Amino acid sequence: QLYRETKDEFIIVGCGGIFSAEDAYRKIRLGAHLLQLVTGMIFQGPQVISQIHTGLERLLARDGYTSLAEARGRDAQMLQR
Repeated sequence: QLYRETKDEFIIVGCGGIFSAEDAYRKIRLGAHLLQLVTGMIFQGPQVISQIHTGLERLLARDGYTSLAEARGRDAQMLQR
């Protein structure tokens, strides 16, 4: 909702429950500029970073985006007010 109201006026950090590229991509598509991966790293180790990176590249390509900036906030408009 914050992203929908303010767009890029604020930097939004997506945190909590990011264990996969799909989790990260959802937060980005809802408007996150940055991601916090502490819990994922605790439970899955530092390799989770490269797994998420590779997965994000795949998801971006699947959806026809060439950058995270293109995907950022795409789902924010679909949320109910």
